[in-house]
Amino acid sequence: MAFRFRHFIVEDDRSTMPVGTDAMLLGSWADPGESRRILDIGTGCGVLALMMAQRSGAFVEGIDKDPASAAQASGNFSASPWSDRLASICAPVEEFSLRSQGRYDFIITNPPYFSRSLKSPSPVRTLARHETGMSLQGLADVLDRLLSPAGRFAVVLPVRVFQGFAESAGKKGFREVKTMMVRSWQHKTPVRVLALFSKSAISEAERQELIIFDAPGRFTSGYLELTSDFHYF
Repeated sequence: MAFRFRHFIVEDDRSTMPVGTDAMLLGSWADPGESRRILDIGTGCGVLALMMAQRSGAFVEGIDKDPASAAQASGNFSASPWSDRLASICAPVEEFSLRSQGRYDFIITNPPYFSRSLKSPSPVRTLARHETGMSLQGLADVLDRLLSPAGRFAVVLPVRVFQGFAESAGKKGFREVKTMMVRSWQHKTPVRVLALFSKSAISEAERQELIIFDAPGRFTSGYLELTSDFHYF
């Protein structure tokens, strides 16, 4: 299926990680700033890498160990306006992090995290959405190896696993720069956390909140404003 964004198109029918709300939120919220080199871990169809290419002048690489996903991301990159500064890598990121030349200014990831939920009957969806390959502790290790000393990373996680991941990242010296708690509705509890981490000294992390819907089928003004650079409404 093809998803049409304002400035690019994404095909995701062969990917373990198709276009979804988590990626839309994270890619719209995470600001790569003046980064010159960016990595998208678990790129899937490549949507987050494309969003980072739109938001920066950086060279952006998307890495995924699933060959079909990496191939589809490569096709999406080639069809985009930023094909000259996008690249797809097919490899386990744990191995890649041990042999990578140089480090990244910014890393973005929508990682696998449903370790205790009912698994999908699809092997590729299970691979993408369960901790069958890399734990959140393993992700913290990889981020520590791949980020430059002044680098930052952005991640989206369910509320129920965020604190555990933050503790793992903290052991590597990372601190929260800012977080956004995401609710589907005003009266619902938060379901996702968008978080930005860095090793730079932070006195107090910035706290934000977003509500997605204010009526059935109607997005809030906050969601529309956040995603306006990418979505047609």
